[in-house]
Amino acid sequence: MERTWYWRLGLVLAVLVWSIWQLVPTMRYFQLPPAERNGPAYDASVPGWAPNPRKHLNLGLDLQGGILLAMGVDVDRAVKAKVVRRADEVADYLKEKGVPVTAVGPSADGNRVEVRTPEPKRAEQLVLDYYEAEMASPSGAPEGAVWFGFRPEVLKNFREKAVEQAEKTIRNRVDKWGVTEPDIKRKANSQIQIQLPGFKDPGKAKELLGRTAQLEFKITDDESPVLDAIRSEIPVCPAAADGQLVLPLPQSGCWMVETVELPSGAQRQVTYAAVSRRQDLDAVVEKVLKPRISRDQEIGIGEVVVGQGIAKERFYRTYLLRAKTELTGDYISDARPSVDSSKGGGEPVVVFTMSPDGGRLMEKLTTENLRRRMATVLDGKVETAPYIQGKISTNGQITLGSGRNYQEKFDEANEIALVLKAGALPAPVTIFEERSVGATLGPELIRKGTVAALIGLALVMLFMVAYYRMSGLIADLALVANALLVLAIMSLLGSTLTLPGIAGFVLTLGMAVDANVLINERIREELRAGRTVRPAVDQGYDKVFWTIVDSHVTALVAAVVLMQYGSGPVRGFAVTLIIGLLASMFTSIVVTRVIMDFVTRKDTARLSV
Repeated sequence: MERTWYWRLGLVLAVLVWSIWQLVPTMRYFQLPPAERNGPAYDASVPGWAPNPRKHLNLGLDLQGGILLAMGVDVDRAVKAKVVRRADEVADYLKEKGVPVTAVGPSADGNRVEVRTPEPKRAEQLVLDYYEAEMASPSGAPEGAVWFGFRPEVLKNFREKAVEQAEKTIRNRVDKWGVTEPDIKRKANSQIQIQLPGFKDPGKAKELLGRTAQLEFKITDDESPVLDAIRSEIPVCPAAADGQLVLPLPQSGCWMVETVELPSGAQRQVTYAAVSRRQDLDAVVEKVLKPRISRDQEIGIGEVVVGQGIAKERFYRTYLLRAKTELTGDYISDARPSVDSSKGGGEPVVVFTMSPDGGRLMEKLTTENLRRRMATVLDGKVETAPYIQGKISTNGQITLGSGRNYQEKFDEANEIALVLKAGALPAPVTIFEERSVGATLGPELIRKGTVAALIGLALVMLFMVAYYRMSGLIADLALVANALLVLAIMSLLGSTLTLPGIAGFVLTLGMAVDANVLINERIREELRAGRTVRPAVDQGYDKVFWTIVDSHVTALVAAVVLMQYGSGPVRGFAVTLIIGLLASMFTSIVVTRVIMDFVTRKDTARLSV
């Protein structure tokens, strides 16, 4: 045997062992009754040597039922509220410029700012110069008045951001509640659809999603050493030899330190607790941290994302905060990502605007807490905790941390801006549809469907053996490997299994069989042409290689388009199809070739095909 064969054999065995290992949590998950799958019974059933228990397949709403909510975002009301805020700004600006103003407020329809003044031309010129990129002055205003309206592209962007902010708030709440694999997506007409698989209490769902978001500004208490004592109660967080954090973190909690700068200029190692799941960290906070803090302190929890792409993982950490809420999101009128051109080539920042009352409170707060960190807390989750670099009043700026590239910083700036505006909820959100959804397939139909699928798979495998004999058996082994690999990758990603996803999975198995049929038929042609077994196998694989690649790439292109532009069930079908196509190429070309090379390793070998 060639040396490369042993390398290929090692790769195939490693992939198969990894696939079985990765599927252990999924097998344990579905062995338990539905009522116990998301509780401590499941966590206890997963062996310690198995992967993260959270990495398992889930059943979608169509397979296990749950709650479906449809929420409407009143973007028209949000636009009118923005007009009111802009009217206040215009009034202050014209007063500052010495323009005599009789009245400033929304027009009768609420969509424009109406300024009544003896000098309408001067007022129009000043306001348009100041808000040139956002506002225009439409005709038709009454005598002695001038109208200002937002430009169409500004209104379109504002409406989209309003719905996006509402979706962000909902996602935060669902994550905090611990619902398994929710499906939250924006739909047409400023609507948001929420599917909560396995969630059976509509009243609780309304409580979860129907409240107004609460945005708070709190000062971190970095000078206090009270949390240093937890180092003797919970272990230090595991790290690799290169210093990288090893995830997932222990369910019982672990501690880490970060270096912070104090107002005095000195530095301090601040201790905090961390866990991979929010629910587990809540338990650690109650049991270990809260007994150690005073009444004027509280524990905040934030999320940390590490890695990129499909390798991205997250964990949750604590912040020691002062209990007093210094400011709330009620005082923020606007927030947006921007670029600070004073810093070299420009650095992404978050610029926000406070209401007049909020400006006075923010100025007092930041003046008294220079060089301290101010935490932005949305729905009980610390979104960011930057240093206060200078006095902030009506307009403020949040500088982002270092260690990331420009695009990552800009993405974070946009995320923080959304969070800040989401707290103010400029677009009211109402639940206009709620219903408990039963599984599309009942338990008996699911059982029958499973039996039918297994019978169909068995018939295909029997046909391959009957028609191609030894080559068919090799194809069957590759088919089993393909199924294991697809399910393992879906488990790694924590995918939700839906009816369209099952259809995509079955389709990929069919394409895997099709690829093996092409290979076997080509080998058969080479044998008929008079070649011996070994050259026939080599030529068969070589000549059919690009045919298999072309067919799979064509299907991949279609699947990528579906994933990019589809949503919900269509997207689930596309994701499963992409994973299956990639696995099919591996098993059809690599796995079968390794087995075939072993069977035909001798010059006198015979092959039934």
